[in-house]
Amino acid sequence: MKLEVIVLIKNVGTTDVILRITFGIMFLALAVLMIYGTVWSILFAILGIEIIFVAIVGFSPIYHLLGISTRKPYLDIKEEVYKWNFGTKPDSEK
Repeated sequence: MKLEVIVLIKNVGTTDVILRITFGIMFLALAVLMIYGTVWSILFAILGIEIIFVAIVGFSPIYHLLGISTRKPYLDIKEEVYKWNFGTKPDSEK
């Protein structure tokens, strides 16, 4: 039996983190206020904690399964130096 290891490469971008923290706080507020009853409050609390946890860690398992990343890719050293000097990527790597 072969076990697969999931590498936790960050796939949550800055805008996504801001939205997740905002919605996580809103769900936690709904849980604390108990507007919709006990069962809904528990569900809102679990959802809020999960959303904030993903925002803090920067890795979303659902994004990983779907092959999605909202994080901007990093440039390697050569591309970064060229971008700083000339403002774009080299023609050979486009």
